[in-house]
Amino acid sequence: MWASVNESSHTDRPIPRDTRRTPTTYDYDSIPVGYYDAVFKRGRGAQSKWHHLKFARFQREMTGARRHLDIACGPGTFIGSLDAAHHSVGIDIAEPQIAYAKERYGGHGRDFQRVDSGPLPFGDSSFDVVTIIELIGQLPPRENVALIRESLRVLAPDGTLLVSTPNYGGFWPVVEAMIARFGGLSYAEQHITHYDRASLVRLLEEAGGTDVVVRAHMGLAPFVAPIGWRLADFVSSLEADRLVNLYGLLLFAKVRKAR
Repeated sequence: MWASVNESSHTDRPIPRDTRRTPTTYDYDSIPVGYYDAVFKRGRGAQSKWHHLKFARFQREMTGARRHLDIACGPGTFIGSLDAAHHSVGIDIAEPQIAYAKERYGGHGRDFQRVDSGPLPFGDSSFDVVTIIELIGQLPPRENVALIRESLRVLAPDGTLLVSTPNYGGFWPVVEAMIARFGGLSYAEQHITHYDRASLVRLLEEAGGTDVVVRAHMGLAPFVAPIGWRLADFVSSLEADRLVNLYGLLLFAKVRKAR
């Protein structure tokens, strides 16, 4: 059902179609073990700042939530960034990534499990918050519906589901094309399903989410990081929510589970 890693007004668009013939054939084991953890810890450059700002956005929405599930946790970097107020479980289909996460971040209040695709191996209402960080763009739409439904099932009443994915209704396609052309890195094999704000809302509502709020996040700040790490934080603080919500590169969704 799922694989590893870790707004607009187009209201007439259906939930997006798969953008290639065999959308689940990308070999996620080809990603070096701990790669994204190393990027995060590097603490310099646009890619590292992207993850720092993204994680901070998730953390702000997790205040007061103790029982936490991170789906497709990869090397465990996000869980490793959380404080002791959370008891977190990270799951992933990639055994090498889980082994890395256990070694680097496992311990009191942090558990990592390899889990096969399919229904989540947890009982109903097991968690206060579930995070799915930039995964749904890597799965076909119908698998995403099943994933969101399972995520809501394991949430406690009034629990919160937090989801992020690239914003194909904003400037992300331009950035993606520039990275492919000048950065020597293509996301085409991974980003197989493209969401804008309206189609992401429809996905979450079709799967049973309530009180769905989707906003764009992340503007120019990460790209200032090569000039100065703290300067990027300053730019992020200056970027008005209303403006970033128009052109932001990342969609951030918050969904409540009804009682």
